Amino acid sequence: MIIKDKIKILMLGKPGGNLVRTYEWHIEALNNDIDKRFEVDDIYDLKNTVDIVKYDIFWFYAKAFHPNLYYQIKNSRPDAKIICGPNVLLDKPDIGPNDEWDMWYVNECLPDIHLDQVVFYSNHVKKFLRKELKEKARCLDKCMKIEDSLFVPNQKKVYDCLLYSKKRRYDIKFESFRDNLINLLNKEKINFFEIKAGTFGSYEREDYFDALNKSKVTISLSLDECPGILNYESMFFNVPVIGSKNNVPINSCPELYVKESDYMTEKYLVRTDDAAQKYFNKLKEFLSGKIKKVNHREFIKNHTDFQRFCNNVYDLLAKDLNITFQVSA
Repeated sequence: MIIKDKIKILMLGKPGGNLVRTYEWHIEALNNDIDKRFEVDDIYDLKNTVDIVKYDIFWFYAKAFHPNLYYQIKNSRPDAKIICGPNVLLDKPDIGPNDEWDMWYVNECLPDIHLDQVVFYSNHVKKFLRKELKEKARCLDKCMKIEDSLFVPNQKKVYDCLLYSKKRRYDIKFESFRDNLINLLNKEKINFFEIKAGTFGSYEREDYFDALNKSKVTISLSLDECPGILNYESMFFNVPVIGSKNNVPINSCPELYVKESDYMTEKYLVRTDDAAQKYFNKLKEFLSGKIKKVNHREFIKNHTDFQRFCNNVYDLLAKDLNITFQVSA
């Protein structure tokens, strides 16, 4: 048992694009832990030479670091713990390790913990991990800050549903799935608003939030999400989400899962040919009032809460790294 009066962590591997905010939330949450268990530095904010003796844990967040940095820390601080994830694998989940860096990670890197965010994706990644690395694999979901000022609780609902039409490169059945679902909606005169994303289009976040306020339910047409910030934003606006356990892996209302609409192959996820009809049936069930009422907003606020995240991180460190916190006398 390693007892600390402060668990000191150095964050590395800062991602780019949309993921940078999850990295920043991660650091902000841990540094604002109510119990003051953590002291977290971002290596990119340190202007002078990094004192690596200071840290108990080196946390490589994303695939944004050179292997030499990993070896430098591993050799200089063999007593320290290393965490990698949750955004290190895989850029192309349908292909697996796809470049020299990926091959290095799955064949050579051995952190004390390898992280993914949701179970279905972790199980897929494990297909490519060697035995000793697979044994280090764990799940840790993110914390989030969500823009509350745009939420209009008493907004009149204009749309029966909001379609989140996000096409992944590897979603070979997306067009037929989407077109069949829209045909069913039009046939039944169900009013909908569509947000296009991924390789299918783009949208302004303000338009999405405006449509959320005016929608009764969101339908995720994405093949997968891990776990999907947009899903969480929808629930935060108290708009439930219809989807599978692979595109809405965390759902405020499990009754809204569309069963047997996709399945995992050795390669990756594939939709069933009747997925559109199954999604439509679930929407009809929801609109008829047969789904139990849930406070989706409170559910996701609790799930993405900074303190919840701090507690989950602490539990992970205590269980898997044998590191615990104790207030100094």
